[in-house]
Amino acid sequence: MTEKFKVEFLKEVFEFLDGIDEKARQKILFNIDKAKVKRDNTLFKKLTSDIWEFRTLYNKKQYRLFAFWDKTNNKVTFVIATHGIVKKTQKTPKKEIMKTYTLDEVKDKYLGKKGTKERDIYENELRLDLIGEAIKQARKERQLTQTQLGELIGVKKAQISKIENNLTDARFETILKVFKALNAKISFNVELLNHKVDLATE
Repeated sequence: MTEKFKVEFLKEVFEFLDGIDEKARQKILFNIDKAKVKRDNTLFKKLTSDIWEFRTLYNKKQYRLFAFWDKTNNKVTFVIATHGIVKKTQKTPKKEIMKTYTLDEVKDKYLGKKGTKERDIYENELRLDLIGEAIKQARKERQLTQTQLGELIGVKKAQISKIENNLTDARFETILKVFKALNAKISFNVELLNHKVDLATE
């Protein structure tokens, strides 16, 4: 099934997951994967106009990860999970909801303000994720499996999977071969000392 969104964990989420039972952690991650492909309020529920939560019940405990939608790109939707709690009841305490922020505040607080090194790294990684997603969608439109695409450019299926899911590990030459095999046009913007250069390849 096609994923409806991608999920980004902020530092506090990793710290929360590291501090809980291993089986509970696996259950939470399993439910998040399910929520990405199937709309289910028992797994991913809207709390306010801006705030959502991933929900997991395990061993009589309620686990919650609070999150925001990041729809800055109209092709791929990202959900940014900010922090988590453990509670005994189904209802989410209002004080926990009030701890959350607007999307811009979340980015400024956890990723750094625009123009900072940390924020630039996040924005660059986001762009790489979008390219990987574009490759995945183009491959599916061409009705090719990862194995078949790999055979077209002379690499194994695992390499195609890496390109689609973690583009930072891929060689630029390989990425160009992938787009060529998919008969897709790609373009890049390069900014050098106040001069903008547009590059395009087919």
